[in-house]
Amino acid sequence: MGPQEALFIELTRQSGGGLQLISFIRVSEPLSVESVFQGFKYLHARHPFLRARVVRGKRLRWICDVDFSDIPIQILPLNGALNFEDAYAYHGMTCLDSERCIFSLTLYTNHAGDVEWIVVVNIHAAFDGRAIMTLFLDLDKYLCSHKMPASIPSLPLSESIAGQLEEAGFSGGEEFEYRNKGDFFWPTEKSAAISERRACATSYSIPLESIQQVIRVAKKNQIRLTAFYGAVAILASRVLPVEKNLSELIVALDARQLCSPPISFEHVGPFSQTANLHVPSAVNSMGVIDLARYLQSQINSVLLGKIPLAKNLSTKYSVGEISQLAYEISEKDDTFSAGICISNVGNMKFLAGRMHYFEIERGMVTQNNGINPFTIITYTTYRSGVFILGYCEPLMSKKSVYLYIDEYEKIIRDLVSGE
Repeated sequence: MGPQEALFIELTRQSGGGLQLISFIRVSEPLSVESVFQGFKYLHARHPFLRARVVRGKRLRWICDVDFSDIPIQILPLNGALNFEDAYAYHGMTCLDSERCIFSLTLYTNHAGDVEWIVVVNIHAAFDGRAIMTLFLDLDKYLCSHKMPASIPSLPLSESIAGQLEEAGFSGGEEFEYRNKGDFFWPTEKSAAISERRACATSYSIPLESIQQVIRVAKKNQIRLTAFYGAVAILASRVLPVEKNLSELIVALDARQLCSPPISFEHVGPFSQTANLHVPSAVNSMGVIDLARYLQSQINSVLLGKIPLAKNLSTKYSVGEISQLAYEISEKDDTFSAGICISNVGNMKFLAGRMHYFEIERGMVTQNNGINPFTIITYTTYRSGVFILGYCEPLMSKKSVYLYIDEYEKIIRDLVSGE
């Protein structure tokens, strides 16, 4: 596996569950537990990463031989509506052993015994949120066919994304990602040992009308939504009480289309790659559009290969080097290692289509590792825009999180109301 995958594996292990993706999928049509089981057996046979585990040596490697019976699966009765924040905190206490398997399933059932929610917890190094969309689109097609195929040929295990990006001419930074860049400084609100940290997440919906106005503003100013949301994320942090120097923004990008040839959307894997964007020192005097344009110019340079991706793409790493870096990052509890991380996933309508049985509601990467003060994921569904913010208590307090979200909402509201 590539260096970023290896670092993610070590961060998850050493931080007791940091950098795991927790995804909440609503079941929109009645489905029995047995139907879901059979569907995941189909996915398990078709997608090699669902059978993956980590093998240690001079490098970390994927071996895809995990039997479906060895995947942790639990069934929980649901009394009333599922509370996202409480359920996320519960599943955030899970730490998967990547040397045994890389994902688990929880099925929440209603009073009739049908599955109402599916929660997938997976090692983020193995596959990301876009892969979750691929899996459930595949599962939806299988369930709509009402039969198990006579044979299920496995898709091939893709080459490491690092190798494919190297072949496509993309270079990496000289250091592994998540080392502080320049004069970046953001202290934690309260120091805490790994055992005392809690993965937390909260979310809110943005009306479709407001999202459409945001899109119009972005198009009018020739900026991508990723740059727009990045600018809002930076400016909203001005209300937080800690003294900080926010000189960088981490942006997660879909690298499938950067490879040559592009990676097919039917494959599942770790396809999100990050770039460190510079934030100007005069940021406090900038407006949303000016800052978004500044970020956009850097995103364009990354996509053209003129600015390296944040991680070191070289496959010549040692496990010892990776483990030491993961230890330094995880044990650090007085300052965050890197800036806010944002990922604008896009429009579910175009990415996953309209599914008959499922709607992907929420998803967030656990933050126990203490790398970023916040991770923000945005996307649009058929009903609304979705904003999800992940953080780690007590490194960041819930009071500060809600203060930040209020300011984030206000910035967007003020901008669209002026159009």
